[in-house]
Amino acid sequence: MRLLSSQNRRGAALIISMIFVLVFSALAVSMATLAGTNVQVASNQHKVNSALSAAQSGLECAKFTVATVTLDQTGHNYVTDAEADAAWIDLYQHLWNTALDGQTVMPPTRFTDSIGSGDQIITPSIDFGSSNTDFTIRFYRYDSDPHTIKLQSIGTDGEVTRSVNVDMEITKDRSVLIYAIASRGRMWLTGDTTIHGDVFSSWDRAEIAPYNMTSDSTVMGTINTVLTLEQIQEQSYQLETLDEYGNPIDADGNPLGSNYEDRYYGPYDEVQAYHEGVNYGQPNMDMPGMDISHYNTDCYNSGLTNMPSCPSADRVVEYFPHAAGDYTQPKYSSSRKLTRHVYEDQTFTDVRLPDNRNALFRNCTFNDLLYIDCYKSGSSGYNNVRFDNCAFNGVIVTDVPQTFKWKNNCLYFTGEATFNNTSDVQEATILAPHFNVNVGNTNPEASDNNVLTGAIIGGIVDVRGNAQVYGTIISMCDTTGWSSGYVTNIGATLDDGGSETTELGDVGTIAITPEEDMMLPSGITSPIVIKPLQRTYSEGV
Repeated sequence: MRLLSSQNRRGAALIISMIFVLVFSALAVSMATLAGTNVQVASNQHKVNSALSAAQSGLECAKFTVATVTLDQTGHNYVTDAEADAAWIDLYQHLWNTALDGQTVMPPTRFTDSIGSGDQIITPSIDFGSSNTDFTIRFYRYDSDPHTIKLQSIGTDGEVTRSVNVDMEITKDRSVLIYAIASRGRMWLTGDTTIHGDVFSSWDRAEIAPYNMTSDSTVMGTINTVLTLEQIQEQSYQLETLDEYGNPIDADGNPLGSNYEDRYYGPYDEVQAYHEGVNYGQPNMDMPGMDISHYNTDCYNSGLTNMPSCPSADRVVEYFPHAAGDYTQPKYSSSRKLTRHVYEDQTFTDVRLPDNRNALFRNCTFNDLLYIDCYKSGSSGYNNVRFDNCAFNGVIVTDVPQTFKWKNNCLYFTGEATFNNTSDVQEATILAPHFNVNVGNTNPEASDNNVLTGAIIGGIVDVRGNAQVYGTIISMCDTTGWSSGYVTNIGATLDDGGSETTELGDVGTIAITPEEDMMLPSGITSPIVIKPLQRTYSEGV
């Protein structure tokens, strides 16, 4: 066997060493290149994030600007093209007056793209953070859809740009419709009642609880009060049991989590119903529909046929409130005596009931519009109307009395009232400001043929029996001047029927679901607003 000489071994080691040097050199170059690439990628990502942050800041700036612009008001349930055009001009004027970042916004210009032609307002670049980061806001709308303003915010960091986009609707303020029930007075819930949304009360007399809810009712949402927690803690009642830190607790005394079924209900809690939290100290918002000054229903009072007066032989005497089971006997010495004109087994379409008829409708059907007259002011000209076993295929609208007189102006539903609104007015079933509205004894068969669509509006609204309501109940009368009674009652038991009487048919199942995207009915004046549609949010380059 022949062995390598030491000289040969040294030559081999040199070659191996050179190979290692080349390999490690290549690795070092690769690592340096990779590190440089990582730095560049990190820099690019930083610029992308910075540009996106700038674009989102521009979006928030634009949304705030839009929220602070003052627009006209409308009493219709829609915004006309002319009103939309005026809102567009008012937006530009507000941007010009505001002078974002001290810069002047140029007047609207025309544009054309692959979708169509329209107008646009573009702000100058506004610095965001570092000197090379800024955003530009573009408002634009197409001629084919003047009620939609598209908002685009473009953020830049050097050569990198990112954009965010959202559509905005020119519409009338309908903020009250986020609630299932909105009341200026106290509210009671009882019986088999389920509220699929939030409730709100502006009752501000802390010595009397704004809510009373029994354990058989359910609020699948929050309970909102203008009273602060501190105001309520000074009283003899509480809305809910809280720990020393002001947090609700579960049955074991631990802080309540997101499983609201574990909530502990104390014996002094005025709210015994399932609910998803109480929000204290809520702003007493002047929401459209919550004040008598917002109402003018004259737009409905034309092209109607007056109901004929009934002869004396077709009139009956009743009392309101009446003795249990007997309309002809008073419940109190102060009950109002009524001489009612009686209409029976008739079908009415687009009719007006003149004031002081105090009618009793038996087994009647109403199509399209029923308008109930009364004096807007003065001490006469009222209408206390009882509907017994009637069907409603349209909407009930009343005149607008300026003063709430619960015994004088009243809509009282007895027997098996059935609602199935097929009229053109889908925004409301009952529009009766400052009327006492008692929707009781409704059809005992809870079905698709007994649905109240849209808002139910009254001075005070009571709902009993079986009813499915898809809309908001608005009790718009300020009842803080009275210490008792005048309560919005939803649901009934035989032990607690609310402000009038309780009959067996009053007990039923009630479900109320707000429809936030529905318009307020005509007859309620509210501001025109530019409302961002969050579901349309998108990002781009």
